[in-house]
Amino acid sequence: MIPSDSLLRRHLGWIIAIKLVALLALWWVFIRDAGVRVDPGAVARHLAPNPVVQGEPHGQ
Repeated sequence: MIPSDSLLRRHLGWIIAIKLVALLALWWVFIRDAGVRVDPGAVARHLAPNPVVQGEPHGQ
């Protein structure tokens, strides 16, 4: 292996490690405690706005 390849790999390794630490820090500060509250009724209305009723049809 050429010494410049070894130096390049070391630099790239440090850059990747620093980026991973930065991403982890950003996640820890901004996203860790974020939560989404879901209303089951609203989800049901969104997914099936006009549900089909099983049984005998009306008017017959």
